[in-house]
Amino acid sequence: MQKRYFYTGFIFTTFMLTLYIVNYGVAIAHRGHDGPKKVFMEEGEALKTMMPEGGKIIKRKEILKKWKYNEALKKWGYSPEEGVYTYFISKDKEGKLLGILFIRSIEYKHGEIELAIGYDSNGYTKDIKILSCPAKYVTDITENIITNGFLENFLHLKTDNIIAKSKEYDKEPEDSIQSLIVKEIKGTAILIRIFQDS
Repeated sequence: MQKRYFYTGFIFTTFMLTLYIVNYGVAIAHRGHDGPKKVFMEEGEALKTMMPEGGKIIKRKEILKKWKYNEALKKWGYSPEEGVYTYFISKDKEGKLLGILFIRSIEYKHGEIELAIGYDSNGYTKDIKILSCPAKYVTDITENIITNGFLENFLHLKTDNIIAKSKEYDKEPEDSIQSLIVKEIKGTAILIRIFQDS
């Protein structure tokens, strides 16, 4: 009888240990899947250089509600997803708005790209930069986004112009880096209009 209990206990312990090792191994593999990250600019540096000088920087959170989502779809044919959005604003001593900065994470293949999009007080794009990306995609992103003038195509534009410009990339595959970045730029331009009109 004792041998049977011992054998059952041994089998159970072995099974649980195997299950733990498999799950732990999968978690480690998934956690490090995107590999090391290449940082082009730290978030703090982006806040200093992409926002107007002399302003007080304030971190804001706003909710994109269902009715605003539907309103954006009706007006522009596109809307960012419902939910909470974080962004930064810069104000002068009198409380006047000087600029707005969105820092967005984009899922790309097996990693994340961090994109910063700055707007002036009138809602025109002032600066757009890639802050970081998985190191293994540096060549891809440098050649296709950073050095070929792609981001500059969206500078000094307001929401309606950005929506119109984004249509030039409709034929790009949805998971291409160009398409994903255009989607984020378009999304933040719409969010500015939504939050300013609220």
